[in-house]
Amino acid sequence: MTMGPNSCYRPLATGGDDDNESLLHGTTTKGVVSVVTAEHRSDGAFRRLKIALLVSLILNAGMLLGGLALRRVMTGPKSPIFPQAYYSPAEDAIEYETRVFHEGFGKGRTIYQMAPSPEVDAAWDDLYNFGVSRIPRSSADRLVNATRPIPGDEDHYVVSLDVFHQLHCLNMLRKALHPEYYPDMRHDPNNLDDLHWGHCLESLRQSLMCSADISPLVWQWVDRVKEVRLMGNIVHTCRNYDKIKDWALQRRVLKLDFTETKG
Repeated sequence: MTMGPNSCYRPLATGGDDDNESLLHGTTTKGVVSVVTAEHRSDGAFRRLKIALLVSLILNAGMLLGGLALRRVMTGPKSPIFPQAYYSPAEDAIEYETRVFHEGFGKGRTIYQMAPSPEVDAAWDDLYNFGVSRIPRSSADRLVNATRPIPGDEDHYVVSLDVFHQLHCLNMLRKALHPEYYPDMRHDPNNLDDLHWGHCLESLRQSLMCSADISPLVWQWVDRVKEVRLMGNIVHTCRNYDKIKDWALQRRVLKLDFTETKG
């Protein structure tokens, strides 16, 4: 390269001691820019990492909740929709399922509606007539209402689930509809059974209002009769009765005598 007459040669900087000292103390402009740029990049990377972790956490939580919701839809809830306000020793047996109710007409009739017979009586008895249940002291201590220990087995206490009592009452009223088959159920104003019937009616009323099934009945066109009718064969959310029955059968007490107990 040709230099003009006014040009003069100047040697390139060789990185002497003064320059090194300036770099060490960060006094050069280029050095400051480099340090600031590195810090900025570090802060940006940290923010991106935090955002990525937050998004990952949200996605994982969403997948978990979605999986639980799908399981609930496919298998039914495992815990009560309206939990017991007070402890029940059978609460671990609670499992929900969907069931379509029978209307109780025509082909929808069940054995529980049939005319009295030994087979019908056996079907009703099989619903509830298997004694009372035995629970440990630890469970009895958690009851809001006290119960009695089993005579001769004072480490265990006796309970009976109310659903079985309600079914007993319903069966009593069923028998009262057929006094010709169940002569002991004939109406007699002086018979204590009449008081029993009144007790059963009131007990069933309270139980129905307590559970308050809110499954919506619907009106549909019935082509067979050419009119709109109220339909009872609809889907309900139910407690799995077989699970509750199994719980009671596993803890049944066949013999119970309180005649010699006090207080």
